[in-house]
Amino acid sequence: MRHGLMFGRCAALVALLVGSVACSSSATGSTGLGSNALGPPLATSSEVAEWVREKTGQCDEVVPRTMEEFTEFVGPLRSKLYAPYVAEWATCEAGPYERLGLVVFQREKLADFQRAWQGALSSGEVSDDPDFGFGNGFALSGTLGLELLGLHELRCTPVRPDDDVGHTVPAEAQGCVYTQTSGHHH
Repeated sequence: MRHGLMFGRCAALVALLVGSVACSSSATGSTGLGSNALGPPLATSSEVAEWVREKTGQCDEVVPRTMEEFTEFVGPLRSKLYAPYVAEWATCEAGPYERLGLVVFQREKLADFQRAWQGALSSGEVSDDPDFGFGNGFALSGTLGLELLGLHELRCTPVRPDDDVGHTVPAEAQGCVYTQTSGHHH
């Protein structure tokens, strides 16, 4: 009798845990793959700003920006590669950045963005990976200190055996990965 009761409690606990995981995954749209494995999904620049504010205590004055300003901010080549996949962006002051870019991607186009970057690498148009810190559906401009926020680099160049990539998550496009320097993943 005692074993049956204990088994019943264990089964109920397992069902509760499985149900809560299933609910949390469906509520966030998280599949555990690609950017969905990088933390909470953020879909607006206001949500990104709030996230930065919670992590740093900074990013109070958020300024929505136009795509023309985006081109001025990242330059024409990077804008050509990023802009078709950006839903919206804004800036704020945080850390060493007078204008930290808060970039929200069109989620359904993340794989297209990564494939476009791979194409630019193959053609020699660019020689390096994107220079943003990536989260779930968003990115912050620059890289200085962003790994401390738990953000990842997007790598579409091959990872060499001597590279310190630490935490690695497959990206949406085959051949790209999200990486985080050892000791900084959450």
